[in-house]
Amino acid sequence: MQSKHLIQVAMMTTILVILGLIPGIPLGFIPVPIVLQNLGVMLAAILLGTKKGSLSILLLFILGLFIPVFSGGRMSVPVFMGPTAGYVLAWLAVPLIVGRLSQWLKPQTTLMIFVVLFIAGVLVVDVIGSIWLGIYTGMPLLKALITNLVFIPGDTVKAMVAAVIAHRYKDSLIKQIG
Repeated sequence: MQSKHLIQVAMMTTILVILGLIPGIPLGFIPVPIVLQNLGVMLAAILLGTKKGSLSILLLFILGLFIPVFSGGRMSVPVFMGPTAGYVLAWLAVPLIVGRLSQWLKPQTTLMIFVVLFIAGVLVVDVIGSIWLGIYTGMPLLKALITNLVFIPGDTVKAMVAAVIAHRYKDSLIKQIG
């Protein structure tokens, strides 16, 4: 991998770590807080693409073995053994799905970028997270899915923000770094 690509991956991982420093908002009725790191995951997917976006998320997971990089000052092992594991592990799928949808849909407008990010970064992550939440807590799947509706408004805003950033800056960022 070229050094410019390594820098892109490292910079995005740094953004993911910084977003993890912002405390999550606990909801009380569900053991999963509202966090900003999934905004970084969507940005990694849309700005860096499938390979580099996935690498930046994987690097976050590896760093989390040694330092607290997840919201709430948590490290990888407790995250992967807790109620949020499904959501966090689903982050690895986001760049892959964004890449595939981008190949099919060729999103050029902010709206189309938003649609791609909403499908991959909101719907897929929330469904996988709900499945794990149901398994972890013993909650029926339908109830876990319904409970996760609380995340849709905030995650929708995050997908919109990522789409606007991507539409406005994707080409210029790649040219500056590349």
